[in-house]
Amino acid sequence: MSNRDVLTSINKGFVNAGRYFVAVASILTILASGFLIFAGVWEFVNGIPEILDFLFHREGHRVELSVHFISAIDLFMVAVVMFVLGIGLFELFVDKDQSISYPHWLKIKDLSDLKEKLIAAAVVVIVITFLKHIVMWENPLETLYFAAL
Repeated sequence: MSNRDVLTSINKGFVNAGRYFVAVASILTILASGFLIFAGVWEFVNGIPEILDFLFHREGHRVELSVHFISAIDLFMVAVVMFVLGIGLFELFVDKDQSISYPHWLKIKDLSDLKEKLIAAAVVVIVITFLKHIVMWENPLETLYFAAL
């Protein structure tokens, strides 16, 4: 057996072992997205008493109501980004024989597809985060700095 064959065998072993590491990362990322969805639901539910208080007593501020729901939407969007990342990693590295049928919007053929989906979702998360910052509007100069970043 030549040196090249030994190195090829070692490389194949690393690639096969790497699939299991990526599988763990993929599963944990999907679980983390589930936890973020629960956190978003919790944030949403915590805003309901303030809505009721505002509707029936006209106490409180609309800004605080908006912040609760924008925070929940932000958590949902981050959860979606993490879910797409987890599924994409699984699809690219673990499911070699493509035994799972994914919806057309979630089919990822290569890392470029995954990167495009993540960038699009990340832009939405950034916009929602900026919207939340604008709604809170405590310091205009700080908001300007936040927008510049």
